[in-house]
Amino acid sequence: RINILLSICIPIYQYDIFDLVNELYLQCKTSNFKFEIICIDDNSDEIYKLVNKKIKKIESVHYVELKKNIGRSKIRNLFIEKAKYSSLLFIDCDCSIPKKFIEKYLNNIEKDIVYGGRKHSDFKPNDEKLFLRWKYGICNEDLSIDTRKNIPYLSFRSNNFLIKKKIFSQIHFDESITDYGHEDTMLAIELKKYKIKIFHIENAVTHEGLETNTEFLNQVRISINNLSSLYKKEKIKANEVKLLRVYQFLNNLFLANILSYLSNFLVTLCHKKLLKKNPKMIWLDLYKLFYLIKIH
Repeated sequence: RINILLSICIPIYQYDIFDLVNELYLQCKTSNFKFEIICIDDNSDEIYKLVNKKIKKIESVHYVELKKNIGRSKIRNLFIEKAKYSSLLFIDCDCSIPKKFIEKYLNNIEKDIVYGGRKHSDFKPNDEKLFLRWKYGICNEDLSIDTRKNIPYLSFRSNNFLIKKKIFSQIHFDESITDYGHEDTMLAIELKKYKIKIFHIENAVTHEGLETNTEFLNQVRISINNLSSLYKKEKIKANEVKLLRVYQFLNNLFLANILSYLSNFLVTLCHKKLLKKNPKMIWLDLYKLFYLIKIH
C-alpha cells in the first residue's frame, strides 16, 4: 500500500467534526499509506470554528477557514486545488463512519468513482422536531446496495464518495448552484454523459446532523427552486429526475395548469400534514409536486 495516495476532503458548515476527523486519522494510520485530511470551513459561526480549530493538532490534517460562505458546489470544487494526492475521498461533515471504512475504499482505490452509501440510525430521534428528516432518510435515502447498483447514477449522492482527481478536475460540481440541492444530481448527469461508471460498494456513513422538521421543509423548497431553474435552463431533462417526470406527465395532460390555481392551498395543506406526528411520506411527495407546480 506504499503507493496509495489519498486526500480526504471534508467541507464543513455549522458542525463539530473533531470525532469524525480523529476516527479517519486513526483508520488511515492503521492502514499505513500516504494520506492527508483537508477540512474547509464555509464560514460557520464562531462557536463551530472555535471547536474545530482543535483538529489542527492532529497529524496530516489541514484546516482552512473561508471568510465568506461560497456554497456546497464551490467549496467542493475548491478541494481540486487544495488536495495534493491522486484520489479524493469526499465525506460530509455531519456523519459518522463505520469500522473498516477507509479499508473498504482502499480496496477500490483504482476505480474512477466509488459511492459508499448513506444510512440513518435504526432508532427514531427522541426529539419529535427531528422526526420528519429521520423518516425521510430511512424511507428515501437508505438504499440497499442492490437498489443502488440498479440505478447507479440516480442513486449517487455527494455525501460519501471516492473520485480520481484527474476526473474531478474535468467533471466537477456546477457552481451556478449556490443553494442547497441537486448539485450531486448534476454531477451524476455529467458523469453519465461522459460514460464514467459509478461503482457502488457497501460502505455507508451514518447521517447524524438531522435538521428540524421546519428547517428540512425549507431545504426541500430551496432544492426544488434549484431543480426548476436547472430544468428551465435545460441543464436537466424531465426523464432524469422522478419529480420532473411526474410534473411533465401532468403538464402534457394540461393538469399542471389547473393545479397551479390550487397550488397555494395544496402546499399549505401538505405542510400542515407533514408537521403532524408520524406523517406519511406520500405527503412529502405531494408537497414537492405542488410546490414545483406553484413556482414553475
